[in-house]
Amino acid sequence: MISLFAFLIILAAMLVRSLTGFGSALISIPLLSLLFGAKYAIPFIMIYECIIDIMILAKDKGGLKRDTIRDWPMLAAALVGIPIGTEVLILSDDRLLKILMGSILIIFSILMLANLGLKLKRSTFNSATTGLVGGLLCGSVGMPGPPMALLLSSQGLEKEEFRRMMVIFLTAIDFLTFGYYILVGLVDAEMLIFSLWFIPAMLLGFLAGSLAFGRVSEERFRRLTLGITLAAGAFLLWSTWG
Repeated sequence: MISLFAFLIILAAMLVRSLTGFGSALISIPLLSLLFGAKYAIPFIMIYECIIDIMILAKDKGGLKRDTIRDWPMLAAALVGIPIGTEVLILSDDRLLKILMGSILIIFSILMLANLGLKLKRSTFNSATTGLVGGLLCGSVGMPGPPMALLLSSQGLEKEEFRRMMVIFLTAIDFLTFGYYILVGLVDAEMLIFSLWFIPAMLLGFLAGSLAFGRVSEERFRRLTLGITLAAGAFLLWSTWG
């Protein structure tokens, strides 16, 4: 039964990721943490994040080189944040990680749903700050997307450019984090073998999201996704008091 739940969670998460460019970790990590514990779920989902990063980039390569060069401050700052965040993951207990994840999810979901009309320029400082915070969050709780999503959503980008920029950032930071997880022993051969069971869920999610892209009302889907992450965050916090 646990494996079935994990299969459905990964399928739904990868559908969201391929459709919007982010959000898979926001959905999968809180729910998988309830099944496997946060210290296992965070490095575990990173395996699928790295695979789907490559799949999405291979499908949508427009502007890849230009956008990667333009956002080098963000990626450089992420390199600083990832090791620090990973140390937080290693040293923290499961309950503290769940509280941290739940709080991040609730704050991010409310900010995005409120649509406060923030106007942030893509300056070197803003990009570097976003990368640093994203690296910290990716290393510690596996959720690098919120700061990048807030930065890009404040710039009024078209959904194709928003999705492409998110994927470029997340691909770089996911692979850097995954490599560091292997280095410090958070990802091992046993976890890699176990992850093979859920590759079909990732592929189905990717195909469903790719087919739905351009056919689904983006605003409606965005609000549905944020509603799910808000509920997941609240449930995660509630579970820590059980």
